[in-house]
Amino acid sequence: MTSLGINAIITLVSHVVFIWLSFNILQVVDWQKIYNKSNPRMLQLLVAFISIALGYTVSSFFLNIISVSQNLTLLF
Repeated sequence: MTSLGINAIITLVSHVVFIWLSFNILQVVDWQKIYNKSNPRMLQLLVAFISIALGYTVSSFFLNIISVSQNLTLLF
């Protein structure tokens, strides 16, 4: 039972860290050149949604790689 709780905490922390990293990386892009609308709130929301999607995807990838590598040790 505690293993399940620790796994949930690691997953949550991983998702939050990778979302934060992707948000900071996406701040480098000059979005005004791509999105020429007059509403900057929508642009901020778009960047937030892109960073959530990207961060979640990268976090899931790394968590799956860790899980698969742990399962590979059971093979040998």
